Amino acid sequence: MNFPTIQLNETAALKAGSGGGQFFEGNSEQLVKIARAEFVVSANTGTTGMGFDVFNADGQKGYFTLWFMKQDGSYIEGFYNQLQSIMAVTGVTTLTPTQANIDKYDTAAGKVVPTQMAVANELMGKHFTGLFIDEFEIYNGEKRKKTQLFAAFNQKRQTLQEQKDQSAPHQIEVQMERLIGYSLKSEKEVDAQMGGNQGGYNNQRASQSPQGGQQNNNTSYQRGAPVQKSNQQGYNNQQGNGASANNQAPNGGGPVEDDIPFAPYFDGQF
Repeated sequence: MNFPTIQLNETAALKAGSGGGQFFEGNSEQLVKIARAEFVVSANTGTTGMGFDVFNADGQKGYFTLWFMKQDGSYIEGFYNQLQSIMAVTGVTTLTPTQANIDKYDTAAGKVVPTQMAVANELMGKHFTGLFIDEFEIYNGEKRKKTQLFAAFNQKRQTLQEQKDQSAPHQIEVQMERLIGYSLKSEKEVDAQMGGNQGGYNNQRASQSPQGGQQNNNTSYQRGAPVQKSNQQGYNNQQGNGASANNQAPNGGGPVEDDIPFAPYFDGQF
């Protein structure tokens, strides 16, 4: 047998130690563990949110914030419903702000450090299956991609209703098709704005809710891997797990914050 000569591929070598990258890809289904569920307040608007760090089985990270309550105490329904769905599929009935030291990226230090914060301790260490969407925006005149939570399911990939009915998971496939359609529409809107030479954009999201459209039932994807975008157009983002976004984009219309390049942290246990 003739064996091949193997050359060093540093890209492949780096992937071996990082599960393919520090952060998991969007437009994907991921079984994740919650490492941080922090109560946060926007300095710009006073809006209250829940900031999450989550990790998949390969130690790759995702992070997102659900801005669920305005300064006046009223709920932002899309994000509030998503938070409720995470609670439901993880079996959590109450979230109690609790002081704790949790590892978090510190911009001044340039690394992850233990940080005092108020967390929803009941969610820490919980697992759920999430659909994560690539959402696009124009930031400082440039196209930017952000990975956001689209819908949450239990570890068996069931919605809360499917869990209660003890039925097989079905809605997760429906929601994935809607996710693809929304992500594609979001990117096309940003590309159109960039191509139209419309200058002066700063944190402008393609956040209008998709309307109408026809469903392409040939869409396929792999769990834990990014899906291939199809030619779907404009799906109505009504999430089958009860986390309805009320025809809002997955960002829920919350305050726009600059991204923080969180470094990955994983406790080695999944």
